[in-house]
Amino acid sequence: MKLGIFAYNFKHWKTQQGILNLVMAGMTPDVIMAADPIKLNFDTPRSKIRVSQKDAYLMHPRGIAKTFGIDYHVVRHNSVEARDIIEKYNLDLGIILGARILKPISINPFNIGVLNMHPGILPDNRGLDNIKWAIIDNISQGVTTHLIDSEIDKGVMIEREEIKIYNDDTLIDIDLRIKHLEQKLMLTSIGVIKNKGIKDLKKLSDGKYNKHVPYELEKTLIEKFEGYKNARSN
Repeated sequence: MKLGIFAYNFKHWKTQQGILNLVMAGMTPDVIMAADPIKLNFDTPRSKIRVSQKDAYLMHPRGIAKTFGIDYHVVRHNSVEARDIIEKYNLDLGIILGARILKPISINPFNIGVLNMHPGILPDNRGLDNIKWAIIDNISQGVTTHLIDSEIDKGVMIEREEIKIYNDDTLIDIDLRIKHLEQKLMLTSIGVIKNKGIKDLKKLSDGKYNKHVPYELEKTLIEKFEGYKNARSN
């Protein structure tokens, strides 16, 4: 199976770990399509309670690609250039290890499709701030892998798995547990596609789409988190 990676052209945990895990599993990608950073405009204020860790030691993906002999292209993901790369390499499966919303020009050329690891249980937790919304809505934390379509966090589901919750968890603990589960399910989902194909995969329903958690709800998040842990811890 010929793999193409959508990545960021800067140091990024998911980009780094995804490439390394694929290589270690004997699934070295054929090509990496790395996008430069872009300035984002949000229609609501960003959440103020931090989930992800700071100052992780990371390597630039260009260096990783060079080490393992993977072709590396700096390119806008939704572009004719990206489409041409996909067609040139005759790629079977795309894997999102760092990308904004992909459009049909970068989805349709793949022989199979594009795999995404979503940090929430779909279809109930689409969109942004998935860990926080799971606490607010009192639903499970976990990861869903799916082949994407042109709608956000939809397409067809491959695998879905919940994480454990512990009474002494911090938000960062949950974030890290989800990140590592994403890596595990990336590899097992590729195995599902290889061994079973995609004809029996079921389409994800609409579910609930979330934007960033508004300040009014975030004010009570830590209090809700304690109750959430008490109810769900093992």
